Amino acid sequence: YVIPHMIIGLPGESIEDMKNTVRHIAEVGSDGIKLQLLHVLTDTDLYEYWKSGAFDTLSLDEYLTVVSECLQLLPAKTAVHRLTGDGCKKYLAAPLWSADKKTVLNRIRKF
Repeated sequence: YVIPHMIIGLPGESIEDMKNTVRHIAEVGSDGIKLQLLHVLTDTDLYEYWKSGAFDTLSLDEYLTVVSECLQLLPAKTAVHRLTGDGCKKYLAAPLWSADKKTVLNRIRKF
């Protein structure tokens, strides 16, 4: 099986860029997809980049919108193996809302 992992919210990536990635995943005949929110963890180069103000992480509402729009682009036969992930709370710098995975998943279900 081919199951790509896609990080949502990479620095400099627009919603249209994210949707184009999903379109490509669908077009190449992937069997499934794992969607992962970008997490900024302390003591990493990405943390330093984020701390400098170079980019913002997605809000929960932005993430919900992106996930919803991306899911609509996938063929019905595509298995969705993950809708979000959770970074280690001890090192999580942003987005802090992602630490409550249960709430995130419940909001996705209601969206």
